[in-house]
Parts: sequence; structure tokens; C-alpha cells
Amino acid sequence: MREPGVRNDYHSLLNLHHSMLLRRSMRGGPVPKSQDGQAVALLDAWPQRLTDQRLLRESLALVEPFSDTAMDLYTTLFRDGPHLRPLFPSSLVAQRDHLVSSMLRLIGDLDKPEVIVPFLEQLGQAHRRLGVRAIHFEPFGAALLEALRTRGGIAWRTEHDQAWQRTYRFVTQVMSNAAQAALATPAYVSAAVVHHQQISSNLAILRVRPAQPYAYQAGQYATLESPYLPNTWRCYSMANPPSEDGLLEFHVRATGAGQLSDVLVNKVNVGDELRLGPARGSMTLAPTPGNGVLLIAGGTGLAAVRALLGELALRPSPPPTWLFFGARTWGELYDLETLEAYNARHPWLRLVLAIDEGVAYPYESGTVVDVVARRGSWAGHDAYLCGPSAMVTAMKGRLAELGVQPDRIWHD
Repeated sequence: MREPGVRNDYHSLLNLHHSMLLRRSMRGGPVPKSQDGQAVALLDAWPQRLTDQRLLRESLALVEPFSDTAMDLYTTLFRDGPHLRPLFPSSLVAQRDHLVSSMLRLIGDLDKPEVIVPFLEQLGQAHRRLGVRAIHFEPFGAALLEALRTRGGIAWRTEHDQAWQRTYRFVTQVMSNAAQAALATPAYVSAAVVHHQQISSNLAILRVRPAQPYAYQAGQYATLESPYLPNTWRCYSMANPPSEDGLLEFHVRATGAGQLSDVLVNKVNVGDELRLGPARGSMTLAPTPGNGVLLIAGGTGLAAVRALLGELALRPSPPPTWLFFGARTWGELYDLETLEAYNARHPWLRLVLAIDEGVAYPYESGTVVDVVARRGSWAGHDAYLCGPSAMVTAMKGRLAELGVQPDRIWHD
């Protein structure tokens, strides 16, 4: 059982530390900064990186199922360091899944520094909001290696061990450097729920007011946490562009798994407090538009797309824009009044709604991917995609076939 107040006291001290750094930077005093070329230097110091990538891939077959190996890691970590348990959510299932996903992505992209370094830097900055410090990386790495060695058994080779050690050293150095460079900014801000609208039994729209100015661009997302589920953070896209009132809107669909989305839909009320991590994501409007804009959303991916639509509407001369919004059934379409109002008000916008199952009339039948493809070529357009990962992957492939340049397709 956790000691009462341990988590709150620890995070209060971190908040005080971040506030002191922020005040120091505002007075012009020195604050920790990242140094140009740090990641390049780390890569240069790791000449066997591609060989290690092969060894990591080879070792994965020895520790399957990898999700079980990850749970062994946590067992070892908390056995040797019970004081670390308050840094983690009460349920480790989602935590384990994120860890496995991150490790698989790391191994898969180790030969792409331009991809993996920004990914690790964002992880490093994101871990600040959990209260993770550089000192915590050592026991985590020791537990990881013990779990891998135990699961690998007699087939585990010295070469595998050394490859994981070098990789973990690189990961923690990049993450630590990124966290150190971000120390002058708060790890998160508090925000009060000022609106909670239950759209259906599993869907809600929330509006929150941050306690201090919150910087973001339309199309980006924030990580949220609720005191009802401590240390459990999840990403949600802002559904509105930055506005003078400072409010942020989020669309949340409950999954039934008892995780944060369920809490936000079924438990959080007006007046409750949430925490917001810094805005992330690169799916922002291109400074120079092409022949037109494609906004393509599935499910609550509508949030990010609607924010982009709101940003376009603020421009003096928006480009021709198509908004495709698809759902599995009629009941999963939502926010239609807002979308139709945009469509009626702006002649540069075309709205197309798609229903995959059952009667679709008066909307179009089929997946949003199929409905977009029926229009033929989209050459010269900029495309912005948000929705389930399977939809985004399929849509990217289809758009490439329909003439959209890969570097003109944005998604997170």
C-alpha cells in the first residue's frame, strides 16, 4: 500500500522546482539548455548501432511474448526498489503496452536517427510529468536486463546483452538531455473542467480552462491526467484552434477498459481538475498550401481535424478544402451540427460524411478510405489524417496511389 501523501508531496516539490527555474529564466538568469549536436555526438560514439539493431531483433525471438517480459521487468523493479512504485499507475497494463510499443519502435527505427531521436526527446520531456529523474534510469535498466536475461535463458548471448546495454545507454542519454533542456518550462499545467457534455453513453466533449496560458497549434495534442486515476496519462487532440478565451476542447470516447478515457467520460464533472502536459505533434497546417486541403477523420480523430478546420476559417483566403468524416455506424457520427454550420457558412469547404455499416443515406456508404478514393486523383493536395491507426495506415497508402506526395501527408 502507498503511504498517504507520498505522491502529492513529491510532485509538489517538483512543481516548486519547476516554478523556481521558470522565474529564474524570466529574470534572465541561467537555465539548463540542450547543446547543439548532442544527439549527433551520441550517435558517433555508437559505431556498431546497425549491428546492435540486428542483435536486438534477433534477441526478441528469445523473450517472447515480449509483454510478459515487460511485466517481469516491473516485478524486478519494484522488488528491488519499492519506493519507485508511486511513480507508476496502479494498473500496469497500459504502462506495459506503452513500454512494449516504444521498445519495438526503437528497435525498428534505430537505423533512422531523424525519426528515433525526436521520438526519444519527446519521451524524455514527457517523463518529467511523471516525476521521473535521471537517477531513476539506472534501476529501470538493471531490471530490464535481468528480465531479458531470465526470459532468454541459455539462448541469451553476451552479444545480445551488450547490444541492449549500449542501446539503453543511448536512449537514457537522449531522454535525459531532452528533459534537462526543458527544465525551464513546467512539466504540466493544471486545468479546470468548465464544460462536460455527454454526447452518448460512451462519448463526451470536455472544455477545460488552464490555470496559465497554454501554448499549442491547431492539430496538436496534449497528454491528460486525472486525480481519479493518478499517473495514467493519455494523448487527446485539441478540437479547437487557440482562442482568446483560452479554453481547450477535447473529444473522448470511453473504451470500457476502466482507463483514463472511461474516467473522463463517466466520472469527471465540471469543477474537477485535470493536468495537461505540453502540446505535442506535427500535424499542423503547412505554411504554403498546395492545390487544396484534405481533412480526413475517423471516430474522435474528428477533434484534431476540426481544430485545423477552425484555423483555416480564420485565414483571409482559405484554400479549397474537403472534410471527410467517417464512422462505423450512424450512432458514432457526432458534432454534425457544428460541421454542417461550417459547411453552410464557408463556400471553400465541402463536407462528406461516410457510414461503414448499415444504412448510410443521406450520407455515403463505405469506409472513409473508400469514400475518399471514389473521388479519384488528389494530386497537389495537402492531406491531414486523424483516427484509428488502421484507418490512417490504409489512407496513407491509398492517397499515395491517388497522387498525393508522401511529404504532403500529415498525421500523428
